[in-house]
Amino acid sequence: MIRLPKIFIQVPGTSANLGPGFDLMGLALDLRNEFEFSFSKEITESKTELKNGKPLPFSEKEDLVYQSYLSYFEKFLPSRTAPPYHCKMSLSLPLKGGLGSSASAIVAGLSLAREVHKRLEPTTVPTEPTFTQYLAEFEGHPDNTLPAYLGGFVFAYSTFGEKLRYFRKKFPSSVAIFVLTPEFHVSTEESRKALPKTYATADVIFNLSRIGAWMHFLDKRKFGDLLVGLEDKMHTPYRIPKSSPLYPLADRFKQAGIGYCLSGSGPSLLVFLERKSVKTKQTELEKMVSQVMGAANIAYTFKRVKPDGLGVRIQTK
Repeated sequence: MIRLPKIFIQVPGTSANLGPGFDLMGLALDLRNEFEFSFSKEITESKTELKNGKPLPFSEKEDLVYQSYLSYFEKFLPSRTAPPYHCKMSLSLPLKGGLGSSASAIVAGLSLAREVHKRLEPTTVPTEPTFTQYLAEFEGHPDNTLPAYLGGFVFAYSTFGEKLRYFRKKFPSSVAIFVLTPEFHVSTEESRKALPKTYATADVIFNLSRIGAWMHFLDKRKFGDLLVGLEDKMHTPYRIPKSSPLYPLADRFKQAGIGYCLSGSGPSLLVFLERKSVKTKQTELEKMVSQVMGAANIAYTFKRVKPDGLGVRIQTK
């Protein structure tokens, strides 16, 4: 029996869509879920627990780390039984908060399986393009899994069974990012039901122009281009309707020239300020959030975060 080491994996959170880039654009954030995997001959079945000793916030059937781990073996190493493991997790990403908790689990499970594969049959390990293709296909949303795996800003697409294509950029340091996470959950599946099945041509053209503004921002790093690039007519108006407790806040952000977008399907929001204006505007920003969330009687967390430029981190011991 081949002895497997302890494998430590950290996966950053992600924010998908970024306004107009529905299912296309994502950004890795410096918020990480951590996974510690142990193997031994005494371990006969896989087990997952939280490092803090609390009960798991999901059922065994919802364990995406284990599901993706098994899926990798079925795809790339069908002649081998996936070695069982014990996993201890530290979760910093909210479940169903729109910050890529599902993507982090998938990236962890597939990355773990590939590390094990390297030790069992190193000559048959899939190439990087093959691995990233499967990573994109497993969840179906490469705008989440690719930034979590690669880090940085990622534009990625793989539709109708075509080959995955993507490019990666560094997010400009001239912009400060904040994350607002209201303490209510939004199901991605339910959120998608709110979206129309067809869109007006004018709305599609509007979003295409805003993706162009995003690309210009990444190149020229002008905050005004980002404010334009964050505008969206394909999912934000349907996920933050006038009845949403987030609508008054989004309206105030717009009036104050503060950039924002839903993170994934929400309810978390990414909020953007010019870095040079943080000292003068952060207090005003925090006051806005406090007033609107307080009026709606919604608990929340609000903090500044950094982009993550490294993606998944893997260590063995």
